[in-house]
Amino acid sequence: MKNRSRYTVVTGEFHIFYPDLPRSGPQPDGDTVTFKPDTPGIVEGLQRFSHRAPKFNGRGMIPVRFEGIDALETHFQQMHQDLRWSKAARTHLLRKLGFGHVEFWEDHPHNVREVEHHPTRGYLFANGIESNGRLLGLVCTGEPPAENGAPFRVSAEHLQASVNLSQVHEGVAYAELYDTMPITLQRVFRSKLVEARDARRGMWPAEDVAKGKFRHIGLLEDLQKLVMWPKLFRRLAAYFAAGHAGLGAFDDWMRDDTVDRDDSLRLPDGEAGNMHDIYEIDGDRMALRFDPWLLTIAPDPA
Repeated sequence: MKNRSRYTVVTGEFHIFYPDLPRSGPQPDGDTVTFKPDTPGIVEGLQRFSHRAPKFNGRGMIPVRFEGIDALETHFQQMHQDLRWSKAARTHLLRKLGFGHVEFWEDHPHNVREVEHHPTRGYLFANGIESNGRLLGLVCTGEPPAENGAPFRVSAEHLQASVNLSQVHEGVAYAELYDTMPITLQRVFRSKLVEARDARRGMWPAEDVAKGKFRHIGLLEDLQKLVMWPKLFRRLAAYFAAGHAGLGAFDDWMRDDTVDRDDSLRLPDGEAGNMHDIYEIDGDRMALRFDPWLLTIAPDPA
């Protein structure tokens, strides 16, 4: 069965720095870029999964969250994951978007100093507005297959042209799948990830915390060296930043907040679950109970 036409074509420009404020502005990473839609009203009219309005800035730009993927963090609240692979994800994304040679400031390592081609044009298959006000979508370059603002049924073939799937194919991003994505497209992401993992492309040979694979995580310094599912990393990073040491209190801390921490999700066998169901802890060691790309996550509630 084909998926419903839940996507909308949105054309516009991709921006990764402000020429008038070169040390400020966008900070691109492996699954986020700034987008200036040709018609902001189209974005305003998209579905709001958590009832959050689109987060436009004063320049008419909005962050795009690449649907279906989660790349290692370069700078989550001043914390990061293994920089070798978080930067590799960013580099591949910027190359696929056509920016050419990109240099970052040494003293502002997340801000672009020079870029060969800027801005670049492309389009999104936009799915809606996610819980942080970002535009959620499948990101493509070139000419769109339909006019700006048109509803569109995205097939597996269309998905092949997306930067999102390319990140997974290259082994520089996890597949992170929400139930807002059609099942037919979820299957493509899962298949492409397994292919990359089996071929040991990109970060996969370096994965530290995985199904049945324990790793010691006693301090924030331990955490920032690891290759692991970014969604779980962000919870652990916030936990350690709150002053905790060791994993002894982590499970209780997770369960205390069912909105920002203990997300609702569907386990691989179809059972309803939460984030606390996907890991196991032994002292200060952690492993996963499930491959994270087999989970289906629910959007944050309003």
